[in-house]
Amino acid sequence: MHHQLNLYLNPDQTLGTTTANMASTTTAATASSFIGTHLPNLHSKCKSGRVTALFGLGKKAAAPKKVSKPKPVTSDRPLWYPGAKAPDHLDGSLVGDYGFDPFGLGKPAEYLQFDLDSLDQNLAKNVAGDVIGTRFESSDVKPTPFQPYTEVFGLQRFRECELIHGRWAMLAVLGALTVESVTGVTWQDAGKVELIDGSSYLGQPLPFSITTLIWIEVLVIGYIEFQRNAELDPEKRIYPGGPFDPLKLAEDPEKKERLQLAEIKHARLAMVAFLAFAVQAAATGKGPLNNWVTHLSDPFHTTILDTFGVFS
Repeated sequence: MHHQLNLYLNPDQTLGTTTANMASTTTAATASSFIGTHLPNLHSKCKSGRVTALFGLGKKAAAPKKVSKPKPVTSDRPLWYPGAKAPDHLDGSLVGDYGFDPFGLGKPAEYLQFDLDSLDQNLAKNVAGDVIGTRFESSDVKPTPFQPYTEVFGLQRFRECELIHGRWAMLAVLGALTVESVTGVTWQDAGKVELIDGSSYLGQPLPFSITTLIWIEVLVIGYIEFQRNAELDPEKRIYPGGPFDPLKLAEDPEKKERLQLAEIKHARLAMVAFLAFAVQAAATGKGPLNNWVTHLSDPFHTTILDTFGVFS
């Protein structure tokens, strides 16, 4: 249980009394578990000073269990461009960490702690609580189906999102190229064909309607996501193993790390590639293979600059 201690310093008090009060307060603060760091109110114009702090009285809370994390890479490591300086939160412990975070999105979020607002009905004006310290959210995982991470801006959650989006992008790029090469239908027009001619896969009709396929996808993917979010181990959330590694390729630690690095590289490349597919489809209305053939037929006059009319 925590108690709040407000110490008011009256300028009319003697120096000895004020010093004694401050000494006793300092001794009590040293013997107690201090939460937060006092920040002075620079905008206060009153003559009396105020120190607000939180003290934990009673038994000291047990320290949380430490979770073993990969050791940061301290030696010179390859970065995303020569001479770059990696930010502190990208210490090289994650696979594929090249220090790329120009906007600081993965930096640990710092939250301010405020004192309670004044609620004295006898005062003409109740002032808002002062800032008494800062805190950081932990990156623990909770068994909740919709938001398992306690910190949504945590680096571990960003890695999970990056890897899952990259896996979907790899499947999407492969699917777009395969379908266009086999059927001649571009990925952006596949939905139109399904609505007109009925559901099919690689030109072969399916015994399901579009509505049935959508319900199957929602139920199957929803069940998989619920099961995945019930996993509390951050490593198993993105590398589950078991039936997802039927060839046992990840049993060798060195080979596992090499495969993880190759996967995250291909995932990033696939996300960029599918973004390019989308831009091409919006600009030319053609699929990636058709655009590639058109570019090869006249490589000096069929480029992205010509498409957007830079040289026209």
